[in-house]
Amino acid sequence: MRAVIPSLLTGGLLIAGLAAAPAFSTPQSSQTPPAPPASSSDAKADAKADAKAKGAQRPNPLRQLIAGRENQPAETIFKNIQVLKGVPAGRFLDTMESFSHSLGTNCKMCHDTENFASDDKDEKKIARGMITMTRDINEKYIKTMPGLDSDAFVSCNSCHHGHANPNFREDSASGEHEHHG
Repeated sequence: MRAVIPSLLTGGLLIAGLAAAPAFSTPQSSQTPPAPPASSSDAKADAKADAKAKGAQRPNPLRQLIAGRENQPAETIFKNIQVLKGVPAGRFLDTMESFSHSLGTNCKMCHDTENFASDDKDEKKIARGMITMTRDINEKYIKTMPGLDSDAFVSCNSCHHGHANPNFREDSASGEHEHHG
C-alpha cells in the first residue's frame, strides 16, 4: 500500500499535466519531475489529450497584461490577491488556468470578468477556501507522511477530475451523470 499511494497522488497528476501544487508554495526550480513510464496505449491516450488540449486553448489576454512582468509578485499587478500572494504573475496565471482545467470550467465560474477584483461571487470565496485546504493538506499531512515520495501532493484535480462539483460521478452502466454527496 505504501507504494500505491504515491503513485496515485503523483502519477495521475503528472500524467494529467495538472501538477499545480508548486504554485501554492515559494518558487522552486523550473525542472519538472520525470513522468512515470507509460505503456504504448497510455502514450497514445496522452498524445491525444495533449493534441486536444493544444487545439482547445484560447489566447489569454491577461498574458499580454503581464508581458515582461511575469516574475513580479501577482499582487503587484492584479488587485485583491489574498491567498496566492508572492506567487509570480506568470505562475499565478498558470495556476488559474490549472483551476479551470481541473474543474472543467472557465474564468466566469469564479470571476466577474469585467472586474476580476470583485468578491461578489461565492465561487471565488469557495476557491480561496479550497486553495487554503489544499495547501494545508500538502504542508501538514502529505509532506509529513512517512514513506511518501518527496514530490507527492494533492491538487484540485485530485478530487474534481475536471468537474466543478467534486462529487460528480458518471454512472458507467447507463452513461448518465450522477451527483453524490
